[in-house]
Amino acid sequence: MVAANNISENQHPLPVYVIFGSDDFLRARRLEEVLGRLLGDDRDNMALAMFEGATVELAEVLDECRTPSLLAPIRVVCVQEADAFVSAHRKVLEDYIQSPSPTGILLLVCRKWPKTTRLYKQVDKLGGHLDCEPPKKRYEFVAWAADHARSEYGCTLMSGAADRLVDLVGDHLGLLNMELAKLATYVAPGGEIRLEDIEEMVGASRAETVFRITDAVAQRDVGQALALWDQVLATDRDASFRAVGGLAYGFRRLAEAKRMVSQGVPLGDVRAQLRIWSEPTSLARQLDRFSMDQWQGHLVKLLQIDMGAKAGLGTVKSSVEKFIVELCAAS
Repeated sequence: MVAANNISENQHPLPVYVIFGSDDFLRARRLEEVLGRLLGDDRDNMALAMFEGATVELAEVLDECRTPSLLAPIRVVCVQEADAFVSAHRKVLEDYIQSPSPTGILLLVCRKWPKTTRLYKQVDKLGGHLDCEPPKKRYEFVAWAADHARSEYGCTLMSGAADRLVDLVGDHLGLLNMELAKLATYVAPGGEIRLEDIEEMVGASRAETVFRITDAVAQRDVGQALALWDQVLATDRDASFRAVGGLAYGFRRLAEAKRMVSQGVPLGDVRAQLRIWSEPTSLARQLDRFSMDQWQGHLVKLLQIDMGAKAGLGTVKSSVEKFIVELCAAS
């Protein structure tokens, strides 16, 4: 299950924290919690430096750690997607922990964090580990959905609803959160999410159109894909509200189908198990278009579109249109 460790309100800030876990949503959520705890809601830019691990230089990170903030007692230096950064500079980071900056807090965000390394043991001794690994088993995802609906959105998932939601969305916590946010708005102010609501807002009724869109993408027919998208917008008054979740539902099943085929499962069995009723030739064409990792990457992109729309960074309509064009052009 998701780890509950976090920074206590009364805990003196440590020189180093490491957020680690395989789920994008949990890492992003934990990062927001930690920054809020360390810096408060009103984050002064001079008290926070954010870097991407793939491009930042080690010297720049350490210089930022050792440079006091002019307007805050501490300075937080965060390196996101830091796996390669840590691997490349492990020895220097070990030395830094031995004599850290008194005013700088180094925050590393990693997908993997091996327990066998000296660096792991150093951070563990400090108490700076923030483990946010996702659930492992299906029943744990169902329990997470019910708990998250209650704690985050003040809603109750009624009998069978959480189980059906996981059936439709799968084991991606970011997508589960996205669908719960929409469901919470849909059922407000009562706050009870019924099985009927899951079927209405998340159910497989949208799958046919989604697979027609992805089939057009597989054929690199951008005009047809966009025309289908416009058709959805014209015939469903809630289309833009449901769009990302519907596409994500289809993409998740295609990613799973790709995995099963790569393991030798016959295409007919894949169609039956995943309830993908598009023509076999169409499904094969879609699976051949992208690798499993690419389909997973498309899911992350849809999550970013949803988050961007909520933050006012473009509309779902325009963002999905741009995304469809990119998919048709991608190699």
